[in-house]
Amino acid sequence: MAKSLSTTALAKRLDLPTKTLFERLARAGFLVREAERWCLTEQGRLAGGRNQHSDKFGEYVVWPETLKVPSADGLLSVSKFSESTGLGRESLLGLLHEIGYLAPAPKGWRVTESGAAAGGVQQADRRNGAPYSLWPAALETDPLFKRALAQALGKNADKESTHGSIASFRAKFDAKYRTLDGHYVRSVAELTIDNWLYLAGLVHAYERPVRETLGQQDETFCSFFLPRGAIYIDYVEGLDADTLAARQSRYRQLGLKLIQLHLADLDNLDEVLPRRLLAFGIEVY
Repeated sequence: MAKSLSTTALAKRLDLPTKTLFERLARAGFLVREAERWCLTEQGRLAGGRNQHSDKFGEYVVWPETLKVPSADGLLSVSKFSESTGLGRESLLGLLHEIGYLAPAPKGWRVTESGAAAGGVQQADRRNGAPYSLWPAALETDPLFKRALAQALGKNADKESTHGSIASFRAKFDAKYRTLDGHYVRSVAELTIDNWLYLAGLVHAYERPVRETLGQQDETFCSFFLPRGAIYIDYVEGLDADTLAARQSRYRQLGLKLIQLHLADLDNLDEVLPRRLLAFGIEVY
């Protein structure tokens, strides 16, 4: 196990002035200055930092001795990155949230673990501590981002609509039931769920591919997806026990939030969905 060092001790090991290391950790989004002290961020925790207390020094941050501080050099702000994507800044933020690379945070956005793996670097405004992110230009080649961006811009729409198994499924199960918000769904049960979500004021997508399976041979589609909270809602009536268990296991392995609904739930959606959504931090009514 790597030894833990204070920032001052780590600076000495790296042969850096302590002030310089604090500034580099702040630029990387690992620390933020609050009330005349340095505070550990969520991004810093993901990198291995933790708070420690001593009677002599009070609370301070320690790091694994093997810590590698990412550089913010050559990275783009969301505003700058949006210029090359064809999406506006707010739309790009929403897209990064949609694919799980950003999550809402007080006064800004937080880079998720998936986002960090894709090259995102957490930053904090030096004046007010508001979190923001920087991204490498190479993100445009990231398969998940590339496909989501193409869909957002309407590229390859004809190809997507006639793609293999998707086309055969849609031909076999026609979406002919129009919901209150204009979606066309494939069953009265899905219509009931869609209308409930709409009347509850919850933005939702229909037949949304599970982002972690995009482009894979066993690409998975879910009945509904709520961008707020990144929650999947699957209507599973009629699935056999083995298929149902396999779907539950897949979502669990991917670490996704899943609500499965059966026919018996449809008559009690006002009780079932608020309770199950609240378990994921979404309050309705």
